[in-house]
Amino acid sequence: MLFFASSVLLAAAVSARPSQMITRQDLGGLKINAANRIIPVVVGGAQDTFVPNTVTAAVGDIIQFQFSNGNHTVTQSAQDTPCQPLQVTDATAIHSGHIPYEDGQTTVGTFNMPVTNADTMFLYCATGPHCQEGQVMIVNPTDDQQIVDYAKGAASSGSSVDGTTVVGGTVASIPLEAAAFVPAAAEEAPPAAEAPAAGESSAASSSTAAATDATSAASPTAATSAAASSAETTSAAATEAATTTAAAADTTVLAGSAITLPLAGTITTTITVPAATAAATPAA
Repeated sequence: MLFFASSVLLAAAVSARPSQMITRQDLGGLKINAANRIIPVVVGGAQDTFVPNTVTAAVGDIIQFQFSNGNHTVTQSAQDTPCQPLQVTDATAIHSGHIPYEDGQTTVGTFNMPVTNADTMFLYCATGPHCQEGQVMIVNPTDDQQIVDYAKGAASSGSSVDGTTVVGGTVASIPLEAAAFVPAAAEEAPPAAEAPAAGESSAASSSTAAATDATSAASPTAATSAAASSAETTSAAATEAATTTAAAADTTVLAGSAITLPLAGTITTTITVPAATAAATPAA
């Protein structure tokens, strides 16, 4: 129900504007009796709505639709077929055509619709999904519930259909300062990403290249160092194995030989290995 609340607020602002802001000269050649009114209705803007979304008008009044931000239409439908143009069955049904408003415009497009009878009139915007999103209004509603029911029907309709011919009013324009609205603020584009300075880019490239060269240069040296270390380890292992083998050979002595064993903290001791004796022959 957000669009109803916003419609009420903006309607109050519209009705509070001085009546002299909209003059007879702003009606695109239409004539109006002094006793009749010019009733402004804002179409579009920050939200896709009609503001106000209900109007009570007398025969001879002129409803001036003022088109704010976006691209919108004022198109008449039947009560039970919202978002579908009544022009399909009634060639005199209202349709304004599409009237855009772009940021920076100094004039506002209008559709000036004379009220020719006091019958209830159902209107919608035929642009995209605007009708389904709540951009609907009623002229001379029978009660307050009627706009609620019409909006519900629009929300559940499958799609919007455009009118075919501009009928029922005059397309014109008024100065922006005479409009009953202030245009929505233009959206700011996000800032563009800054490119790196030339010096920074070159320095980064040089640093990367230097790091690559250093890695390439270090690789063969590291390989050579590893190979040398492996060779030294292998040589030491071979030497130790040879020494161990020699020591084992030195401990093998023949019977009857004498060997000298130095014992730490003692005097040198000479041991004589007795000669082998013949084994005794067992008795028969």
